Amino acid sequence: MYPTTSRDALILGSGGDVPLHPPNFAQEYQPLVICADGGAALAHKWNLRPDIVVGDQDSLQPETKEYWRDLGVPFYRVSEVKDETDMELAVNYALRQGARRITMVGGWGSRIDHSLGNIELLHRLAQAKMENLLITREHQLSAFVGEFSVHVKEGAYVSLIPLSDEVRGVCTEGLRYPLEGATLSRGSTLTISNIADQSRIFLRSEAGVLLVVF
Repeated sequence: MYPTTSRDALILGSGGDVPLHPPNFAQEYQPLVICADGGAALAHKWNLRPDIVVGDQDSLQPETKEYWRDLGVPFYRVSEVKDETDMELAVNYALRQGARRITMVGGWGSRIDHSLGNIELLHRLAQAKMENLLITREHQLSAFVGEFSVHVKEGAYVSLIPLSDEVRGVCTEGLRYPLEGATLSRGSTLTISNIADQSRIFLRSEAGVLLVVF
């Protein structure tokens, strides 16, 4: 059982598909900032002081390490021979600190295996009823169980991807092609490229983990 806290966690990775600016909440709410190894360079670029840098340091440049170490940022180094990616180590640290939401940036890029692995981390967080978000330059991804709502631009694409073998009782509000009590199965593209017809969309399901991409 993890401790209870109201603090959000922002995890920065070294994937190249990142927005130009940090999420708004990073400046407003002072989240727990965790760098997954080379994500420390993104923290430097965005002028966000990490609470900790975790990883095997294979993607951490010496000058970046020296910069943060001189400012007293702690490092948790692990062996290159390990059972988790650096991003998963960062997620585990956030959970141990009792984060209520986890947002990942730098979790998508040229290493498609790591990118897909980060989808699995969203799946794990959804199963634990933990709010989660993965932000890229042009997309946001979140996995959920039960209910989900979000503000989007009208006309934006919204795709639903089942992460469980089946996601049952799927209902949507605010999408051009609505669902009402639908069962979505892995291996189908039925719910790719729906369109938002209003600025806030509502999704719910009765069972299973659903990934929404918007």
